[in-house]
Amino acid sequence: MNVLFIGGTGIISSASSRLALDKGIDLHHLNRGISSSIRRVDGVKNILADIHDEDAVQEALGNRHFDAVVDWIAFHPDDIRRDIRLF
Repeated sequence: MNVLFIGGTGIISSASSRLALDKGIDLHHLNRGISSSIRRVDGVKNILADIHDEDAVQEALGNRHFDAVVDWIAFHPDDIRRDIRLF
């Protein structure tokens, strides 16, 4: 299974990332890569882009496709609408 986590480096999402990898999931993180509290998880494929810049996200993703997308930083309805447009 090919999965994308938007964010993925927080306390809960980094623990979920390790679990996903342990289960054999091909995991990607989409984030800016600049957080001072970033928790890198060995085995994750990192994609650098700011989710709030749809053009940059589309360019960074290229022709990749995912079986599931989890947005750990969707806090407003507009965030979900953006995700639906992108994915």
